[in-house]
Amino acid sequence: MNQRPASRIVTVVTFLAILLAASSLVYGAVWWVDQGGIRSPLALVLSAEAADRMGSFAEVVVAVLGVAITVVAILVELAANRYTPRITDLFVRDPVNVVVLAFFVVSSVLVVWLDVTGWPPEATTMRLAALVLISASLLALLPYFAYVFDFLTPTRVIRTLQRRAQRAVRQAAGGRKNNSALRVEVLLQLDQLGDMALHAVDNNDKAIAVAAVNAIADILEVYLPLKSKMGAEWFPVGSLIRKDQDFVAMHPDILDVIGERGTWVEMKALRQLEAVFSDALNDGRDVNHLIGIRVRRLMTVTSGTGDEPARTLLLRFVYTYLRASINGRDVRTTYNLYNELRLIAEGLMDESSADRLVEVAQRMKFYGQLAFHKDLPFILETAAYDLCSLLVRASRLEHSRHDELLSVFLDVDREPDSDNQEAALRGVRKAQAKLATHYLFTGDKGRARRIQEDMRGEPPERLQSIRLELLSIQDPEFWEVSDRGINFDYIPPERREHLNAFFAWFGQKAS
Repeated sequence: MNQRPASRIVTVVTFLAILLAASSLVYGAVWWVDQGGIRSPLALVLSAEAADRMGSFAEVVVAVLGVAITVVAILVELAANRYTPRITDLFVRDPVNVVVLAFFVVSSVLVVWLDVTGWPPEATTMRLAALVLISASLLALLPYFAYVFDFLTPTRVIRTLQRRAQRAVRQAAGGRKNNSALRVEVLLQLDQLGDMALHAVDNNDKAIAVAAVNAIADILEVYLPLKSKMGAEWFPVGSLIRKDQDFVAMHPDILDVIGERGTWVEMKALRQLEAVFSDALNDGRDVNHLIGIRVRRLMTVTSGTGDEPARTLLLRFVYTYLRASINGRDVRTTYNLYNELRLIAEGLMDESSADRLVEVAQRMKFYGQLAFHKDLPFILETAAYDLCSLLVRASRLEHSRHDELLSVFLDVDREPDSDNQEAALRGVRKAQAKLATHYLFTGDKGRARRIQEDMRGEPPERLQSIRLELLSIQDPEFWEVSDRGINFDYIPPERREHLNAFFAWFGQKAS
């Protein structure tokens, strides 16, 4: 079942009606065979002697109520312990659960009252109503238990939490008063989704973790375009937010800045994703890659909105995720995050975002060098190739900050204050040579010469081996399965012929 509450009520009632009709049909058919149509079953129920047979009805209906409550309580408690305590609140507020359990209670009370009065023979209408209610209660058990099992599935709970947060956001953007309650609702749903994601990662439930991460990101995707419609009372960091688990340890000055920039919702959601990211390092790489993808898409959502504080915060969390993955020595996650950071940089290639574009390139260099010093050299190589791709795009667009980006790229293989590790960075040199072939292909010999000047101190033997390795790669796809699927060293055929020309500047002869 993937329906809203009203539709689910219709489904339960329809199922109940089918069961009731089937039971009535079977009973009627058997009665007709036994009695041959002499006396109708309804007449027997309404007869005076039937009252003497109904003394056990109270025990039956109370037992049905007890079974229903016991089974439901156990299921809800197990789900709350495994996923989130919020399930209990969701359950008791769900209209289907309220209607069905109320129906069981009303049936039980009616039958108990009738039992106390001794099922008087003249109360034929009351006895008929009791029979219908008891029958309906018994028949309702099967569809109701099916509904409860479906209701307690984690993906359903995640969708419910997500919808409630998004509804609160839309109500606040629509001018509804009582923003304090709406802010509580958003905070609470984000908390519960974060808890579900963390529990899922701990239990290796990838599907649930993915659903929770997507739900948090989807809430932000709804919120960010509506943010400009929020009233001024939405943004201050009040006592509620200051006491929240994700803000309580922050310095008051930082909280004041968050209030001034109006980014408490973004901070709350991204802190939840950060906790999941840290917990999933090395074991939940697909979950972490998804977090990188969704944050990058959120950067796209904020494009053109003028919400620079939100864009700055999103980028800072990407950098935070990068540092966490490097500190955790999770090479694959870092590799995937670099791809998302490069895509973010490509999206920033307009004049209004030029400064931020150069900043992203500098951060790519910084974290690559940080990884290199932690004995993760492949990350620096990844940074070099992603910067190479970024520069190819800048060249095609004739970007105004092209030369600044090239300067960052040529500085990737150097320490901030020295160049004593340059000789060990072979992959960086390959990326530089690959970029040089693009410049030569487009006729930009000046920038190709800048790369040649940067590589001039390399030993001839290394230059020769780099050239031969680049020429040997004929397949653009990597020979193993990976998230990107590309071969870093591949050079398109139209550019490969310029490789020998570039290395000829070093005195290398084509072979």
